[in-house]
Amino acid sequence: MRTCVTLPIIALLLGASATTAFPSTASSSARAMPKNAPVNAAAGGRAQGRRQLSSKIIGAGGDLVQHPAFGLRGGAVESVAAASSSTSLSAGIGLVEACGLAAPIASIFVSLSPFPTVQKIRRDMSVGDLPLLPYSSLVANCFIWMIYGLLKSEPKVWSCNSFSTILGIYYFATFAKYSPKASPTLPGSIAMHFKAAVGTILATLAVAASMSKSKAASILGSAGVAICIALFASPLAALKTVFKTKSAEAIPLPFAIAATVNCVFWFVVGWFDMKDVNIWFPNGMGLACGLLQIGLKLFYGDGSKAALAEAKQAA
Repeated sequence: MRTCVTLPIIALLLGASATTAFPSTASSSARAMPKNAPVNAAAGGRAQGRRQLSSKIIGAGGDLVQHPAFGLRGGAVESVAAASSSTSLSAGIGLVEACGLAAPIASIFVSLSPFPTVQKIRRDMSVGDLPLLPYSSLVANCFIWMIYGLLKSEPKVWSCNSFSTILGIYYFATFAKYSPKASPTLPGSIAMHFKAAVGTILATLAVAASMSKSKAASILGSAGVAICIALFASPLAALKTVFKTKSAEAIPLPFAIAATVNCVFWFVVGWFDMKDVNIWFPNGMGLACGLLQIGLKLFYGDGSKAALAEAKQAA
């Protein structure tokens, strides 16, 4: 009985001794704790709660994957969205640059596309129902754009058009050699086309030599737009023959395909890179004309020779 009473008394004495030996531990801890400790503790509790909640949601979903932005504040989510937008913008810029490199090459292919047709004219020693307008307008158009590119200091414009001007002169000379003096499909006469091409070249040189670069470029750009549309639409001069004979033989398919691809590249470059209406507008029109020509060629084909001969006799 005495022992049972003694043990509680000893325990009380030990507790009092511990408190006396370390009197400032609890109070110093209380003093060391900042005033906003309850707030921080509450915030930490909420953050821990969010982490636990996100873990529970991901665990419950089973098929969900942990995402770095999950549970983050709006700023982090915006950073992820900005990075994604930057990647898309870089891809768009890369596409425009690729079109800028491809556009001059495509222009050269457009200039080369009539070459098989011209060689066929040389073999057959006849132009058939082919129009002269694509070749005469090619000379005038490419010369204007060559000077325009020089005035605007755009190598991608003047380089390809200087090459195309030389080819256009060759095509015109070959066509004129084997063509009748006048034909409804030319249209007009060879002399009229020759005078128009030479007059355009002389007028272009006069404008470039007598005016400031900016003013001359503006005038030549407007003239180039008109002639460029005529160039892309020139095979449609034979539309009457196409519908009458149910044959699209008069539409050169290689030229139509090359012109359409070329217009796609120059439209993108003119709109997004050069931001020049004189570049993207005519090429947008040329794209529409090219698609129409390809559609007619696919729909009618070259037709039958008998039907074509019968239509010619009826005309």
